[in-house]
Amino acid sequence: MADKKQEKKVASKPKVKKSRTADKWKKKQWYNIIAPAEFDKTVIGETVAEKPKNVEGRTIKIDLGQLTGQRQKRYIGVIFKIDRVEGNNASCQTLGHEASPGFVSRLVRRRMSKVEIVQTLRTADNKRVKVKTIALSVRKLSKNQERDVGKKMAEMMKEAVLQKSYVQASQEMIFGAMASKIFKVLTKIAPLKRVEIIKSRVLEGK
Repeated sequence: MADKKQEKKVASKPKVKKSRTADKWKKKQWYNIIAPAEFDKTVIGETVAEKPKNVEGRTIKIDLGQLTGQRQKRYIGVIFKIDRVEGNNASCQTLGHEASPGFVSRLVRRRMSKVEIVQTLRTADNKRVKVKTIALSVRKLSKNQERDVGKKMAEMMKEAVLQKSYVQASQEMIFGAMASKIFKVLTKIAPLKRVEIIKSRVLEGK
């Protein structure tokens, strides 16, 4: 009799756990994650939650190659934040981007200079954005050249971001248009191989 009672206890435990798990999932709902208008409001993923308020504030990172179909842009991760839920759709805003560490490591070579600057900049619509930009040279630069490249790069970044809304500035940083313009000017100061904005992030508050 003791053995039978023990068997019943063992058998009953998994049933209770399965029931509770099933109940939890029944309450949850799937939401489509929708990219912002500048990325054509594409569906970029799904997320699950019991209530819409639990979805707001979540972040997702998608590589740019997947978003645009441009395979050469896979090294860039675009970060989105869910800010609004309507029905089964969770809309996002662009939070920033970052180049993969592996990509940056492959760019840097011996006997070349890397000039790196980190800035907190303000856009035309008063958004604060933290940005990291690098310039890579063809050959080793002198200290004066490195200083001049860094100074000019910082000035141009500040001016470029200040003249645009956050959405415009973000697009130019993510797709490389801003770095390209800066590169053309900096090559007059020193022999550069590349300029890359490797990270951006919009900051909360003022």
